[in-house]
Formats: sequence, structure tokens, C-alpha cells
Amino acid sequence: MSSRHYPQAPLLGAAVAIWRGDHILLAKRTAGPSIGTWAMPGGLVEIGETVTQAAIREVKEETALDIVDPLFNRLHEIISLDEDDFVERHYVLAMFVARSDAGEAIAGDDAGAVAWFELEDLKGLHLTEHTITFAHESRKLLAALG
Repeated sequence: MSSRHYPQAPLLGAAVAIWRGDHILLAKRTAGPSIGTWAMPGGLVEIGETVTQAAIREVKEETALDIVDPLFNRLHEIISLDEDDFVERHYVLAMFVARSDAGEAIAGDDAGAVAWFELEDLKGLHLTEHTITFAHESRKLLAALG
């Protein structure tokens, strides 16, 4: 069993809703959980880095984009139980929002592909469970900030 599978403690991660105009950037997952789904770029926080640093690093690794000062949105928990009701996975994700006005998004690291989507395009995609909710929340947050 790996440290992500049946963990001894919740694992801390960061994910970022990246916007360019009216388009949000999503990455297609090539690693579990949720292989093959589209999600916001992100991953686990490494020892010695802040959640904000992890968000910036993960975006760079998965998309080749540089983001500056991502805005914290909220925490989100993912708890998965197996058939015997043991905690198989437990993640606490710090959800961030950022703008990216320049640069080409290129898939890297755990991303099989990256692409920009308008909100209405998300309904037809195979997404991780809460991606549409996070996309709408992040868009409202950016609009409120101006």
C-alpha cells in the first residue's frame, strides 16, 4: 500500500482554477485517482513548501504556465471508503484561483493533455466530481475582485 492509498493521515494538496478571459484551463489526469478525467491542475504539497508554493509549482509542472499570487478560495475534502468502510483515500485540497494572460499551456507531469474551455463546454466533458462547482465558484470570485 502506498502512502496515498490507505493513508495514516489526510494528505494535503492544492488545485488551481486558472482563467484566461472567459476560458478555464483543465488538465486530463493520467494518474489516480480519477484517471482520464479533466480537472484543475494540482497535486500534493511537498515537505517544506506552503500550499501556495505547491499550487504554483503544480501548475508549472502540469501546464508549463507561470502563475503569480494565486488567490485562496476554500478547502475541499475528498474521502473515499472501500467496501469494508475503511478510509482508502483522504485528501484535503486548498482550492485556488489565478489568471494567466500569457504563455502556451503544454501538458506535462501528471497531465495527459491540457485545454482551455468555456464554462458551458464543461457539461459535455468527463470531469472529476466537483470541477464544475469549483469552476463556477472561481469565476464568481474573480468577477467580484474585478
